[in-house]
Amino acid sequence: MKLKNANENEQLCHPELDSGSLKETEILNINKSCKTEQSTFQNDNAKAAFTLAEVLITLGIIGIVAAMTLPTLVAKYKEKQRVTQVKKAYSILSQAYQMAVTEYGDINTWNFTQTYVETDDDGNNVLDTSGQKLVLDRLAKYMHTTSSKFEYENYISLSGIEVKSSTNAEKVTISLVDGVSLVMGWMAPKEPVIKGEVAIYLPERVVQEGVSHFYFYITPKGIVPAGGQNDTNRPFKQICDKSDKAGFGRAQGRGCAAWVVYNGNMDYLHCNDLDWNTKTKCK
Repeated sequence: MKLKNANENEQLCHPELDSGSLKETEILNINKSCKTEQSTFQNDNAKAAFTLAEVLITLGIIGIVAAMTLPTLVAKYKEKQRVTQVKKAYSILSQAYQMAVTEYGDINTWNFTQTYVETDDDGNNVLDTSGQKLVLDRLAKYMHTTSSKFEYENYISLSGIEVKSSTNAEKVTISLVDGVSLVMGWMAPKEPVIKGEVAIYLPERVVQEGVSHFYFYITPKGIVPAGGQNDTNRPFKQICDKSDKAGFGRAQGRGCAAWVVYNGNMDYLHCNDLDWNTKTKCK
């Protein structure tokens, strides 16, 4: 016989059994079993859904984890950005210097004056910056600069000590189009190797040695980042040490430029056992 459910529109679970070859009781048992399986499957699906409370708890956990890890990720990104800015500024500065040498000759023939302190009529110390300005003007010819004024809120050493900057900084400063500023340091034309210094300031409100402020030497052979392997003037291990074990105070951090340029990281902010030959990264 051909069996239909009470609802004429409802089909059997196994329509292939509706062939008349089985007894009515057998078909009813099979169909009942099938409906039980469907009911169980629907219940399992219902149990698989998340309640509002479970969703909120999960989002809360994700928020806590994000709050714990996000500052670290942001700090790492900022360090990479600083490294990129320093290397780019160093490249621009080096190229400008080589072009200036091509036009004006060896720096020993530039006839710039020694930077020195003199006293005005009121007894105040005044820096003679004419030599700094001459060198900077010759470099600036080969760089894309803006009229933006170099400003900052605070100036500290790598170890966190407050540093007082030179009062003549505005007179010997230029800003590149990406916001990085170049500030001329003391010039010493009679010195055989280091003829002067130029510092790179990244566009940040807080100037910190070895973080957003880096020193470079002007030499007859080119622009050289301070703190290199053979630098005895500002050795890396003594003057790029956040803990300042050697006690350099305000000067701490002025020997970090070479590490950033050549090793491409600022890991000296995170470990104190770095070495040029054996360990150039914390991990």
